[in-house]
Amino acid sequence: MFFAVDVAPWEPGDWPKAYATSPYMSTNSWVFFRFLVLLFFVGHFVAHLVTYWPGEQFTYFIYLSRWTIACEVVQECIYFLLAFWGSVLVENGLKTPTLPVLVKIHMALKCMVLPTCLLSSGLYWAFSPFLPPPYISAAMHGGDVIVIHLSFFLGRFPYAFNKCGYILLWAGSYSIFTVLHFLLKIGTDDSAPCAEYPLNECPVYADIDWHHPKHTALLAFGGALVATPLLGGLYTGLTMLRDRCDNSAKVMREATLLPQEENVKLQSGPHPSDQLKCGLNCGV
Repeated sequence: MFFAVDVAPWEPGDWPKAYATSPYMSTNSWVFFRFLVLLFFVGHFVAHLVTYWPGEQFTYFIYLSRWTIACEVVQECIYFLLAFWGSVLVENGLKTPTLPVLVKIHMALKCMVLPTCLLSSGLYWAFSPFLPPPYISAAMHGGDVIVIHLSFFLGRFPYAFNKCGYILLWAGSYSIFTVLHFLLKIGTDDSAPCAEYPLNECPVYADIDWHHPKHTALLAFGGALVATPLLGGLYTGLTMLRDRCDNSAKVMREATLLPQEENVKLQSGPHPSDQLKCGLNCGV
């Protein structure tokens, strides 16, 4: 129920219109915009990796914001491919018989990234001891939020409350990782030591410390359960507000449904044999 991968209110075969069109620009311009967004994420991620990997090595990926950044890059790569593919289908008036698997994969990734990038960046700016951050960190912990939300409001990505389960999946996955991080004594790098424990026992975040399991479990799982409906409801509302300003999308959907509705009317009409019977009974 909360892990939907559909493109409602669009029909499954109309996914190209949700992915490759915009109320504010042409199809080709939208594809070019998606390419620019892709360049932003890939370029900044590579620069961020080159900057911090030499000092952090594999501990680079222990932070929630790094998980978010990596997921953002993957979903933007898929988004560009789907926008390009969808633009070809839209321009030629074609559809796919079913919803492609790649669309379903991207739907799950996007429904994770869209709400959690806001949460991840908010936590970074609230608790990071290294403020103000250098440009590359600011771009990956704030710039990404701006670009993703600009893309969301300029496009037609169909978010709905029945997809908010992916937020819980995201939070649950990271919570499980922090448990493994504690049990395997991965610790942190030299640039982020803690005073209370040896380096290999330092928690990723001071507030998520499994040396105190009751407090941490309550914080992690309670936070995930509260954040999921709140963020799901927020982005469902934002989607509704965005779509109210998009009259052309409604026209496009109605144009698709019209032939089907006419078909239903024809099929539900009186059968020729029934008309013949009526004629005989009425003495015609």
